[in-house]
Formats: sequence, C-alpha cells, structure tokens
Amino acid sequence: MRKHPASTHIHTIPFEKVQVHQTAIKMAKSTSDIFMSIKPEHMQNIASGSKNHEYRSYLLPPSIKHIWFYTTSPIKRIEYVARVSPGKIPGEVPDDGGIGNAEFNAGLKEAKYGYEILALWRLKMPVSLEKALVEGVLKGAPQKYCWVSLDFLGRFLLDGQDLLFSRTDDVQLREEEGQYNRLHSAG
Repeated sequence: MRKHPASTHIHTIPFEKVQVHQTAIKMAKSTSDIFMSIKPEHMQNIASGSKNHEYRSYLLPPSIKHIWFYTTSPIKRIEYVARVSPGKIPGEVPDDGGIGNAEFNAGLKEAKYGYEILALWRLKMPVSLEKALVEGVLKGAPQKYCWVSLDFLGRFLLDGQDLLFSRTDDVQLREEEGQYNRLHSAG
C-alpha cells in the first residue's frame, strides 16, 4: 500500500517522558519571585500601609521583583504578594513616618537592607502551609527565602488578585504586571 505524499507521520511520546517533562515544568523556578516568612504583626502593618519597607539583614538578588509573604503562626498561609524595590541601605529610605524607617536610617536596626513595598496584593484564595506542603509549593515555612515555582505563578496571576495599594505610577505598574502575567501564564 502506498502512502499519500501529504500524509503525516505521528510521533508518540512515552508516558514516562511526558510525566518527567510535566514535573520539570512544575519544579522550574522563577528568578523574580520569592517566598519569605513574616510575622503576623509585621504583615498587618504592611497591609495597612503603616509599614512601607521590609527590613532584612541580607541583600536579595537584584532580579527579585516580588515577595510572596508566608505569614507565620498562628496564620500559617501565603496571603499577600508585594512588588518591591531593590535593597536600600541606611540613609536611602525616606523619613516619611513609615514604621522602622527612622531607626533603619539611623543604623539602629540589625537589618542592613530595606525593601520598599511598591504595591501589595491580597490573594483571593490564600494558600495554607498544609496545602503548600502537600502540593510541593513549599518544603516547609521559608527560613530565609525560597524561589517561587513557575507553576505556582501561573496559578496565581497578579491581575486576578486584589490590589490593595500601589505607590508607583499606575500606568507603569499595569504595564509591568501585564508583561509579568503574560510571561507566567504562557508556562
């Protein structure tokens, strides 16, 4: 029997290879987003706008744009994500009344770097620690910080979350987050 010249040969992929590929996609990490633990009282101050910088003793990689906050006990869930500035050193943070800003600028904090909260979203469906562990999103509560998977970002696009506030130009924020969402929804 002769094959028609326009016939197409279909290649099959073994199921095991498909599973490996799907696992690789699920485990691929973002270079712009991290999970970070935060105490409930500090998260509440950020959400209310009274704390406009998060202070840490370490400098985050310059590629970091978003911190997905894991709020510690008794809350124990990922509920907020912040767009942040690159790390600032004492003297670079405005004395605008934000909690901890004056102390940081005076060198009175243990923290050496401040990250301005440029925008803050609340997840419409927060992720409990238990669920994050079961789904492999986290291996435990973040001790310093850990990278967010591309799979997680694709499930929690920022344009689908509640924007609580933005301290940046709204047009710039929409453009940046639109590019961000397009990038992460493609995965």
